[in-house]
Amino acid sequence: MKRVCASLVLASFCVFGAFSQSNDFVDGLIESDSVSVGQAAYLVLVASDNLGDDADAERAFEMLGNFGWAPEGASADTPIRLKDYSYLLMSAFGLRGGLMYALFPGPRYAYRQLVSSFVIQGRSDPDMVVSGPAAIRMLGRVFDVKGIAE
Repeated sequence: MKRVCASLVLASFCVFGAFSQSNDFVDGLIESDSVSVGQAAYLVLVASDNLGDDADAERAFEMLGNFGWAPEGASADTPIRLKDYSYLLMSAFGLRGGLMYALFPGPRYAYRQLVSSFVIQGRSDPDMVVSGPAAIRMLGRVFDVKGIAE
């Protein structure tokens, strides 16, 4: 019993470490109707340990381009679409998709994979703009799918 309690306490400390992003940043996302590509890049790259939380959205967007995950023709201030956010999540966390994603990795099949994995829930359209609360919920569901114990 003591081991179980100790494990739970340790796991809760890991959760806080994984989401060590600025409270102001997360509060701003929660209140936002749309997330920019730079904000999404920062959120996902920090959560996936690809970027330190001392960076900013501009640096995160630059890294997105270096990884080849940036949406075509987008800038850091462009609102991110659901299919592009799906591709970012799949790529940053190394999620394996189905056959079509394996053959043609990209935003279209990343979106379809996350719908079938229940990361994306409810009514959605791949071209809709992602809100702040939706981005955070999806990130949490990716942690569940990936089996990451924060």
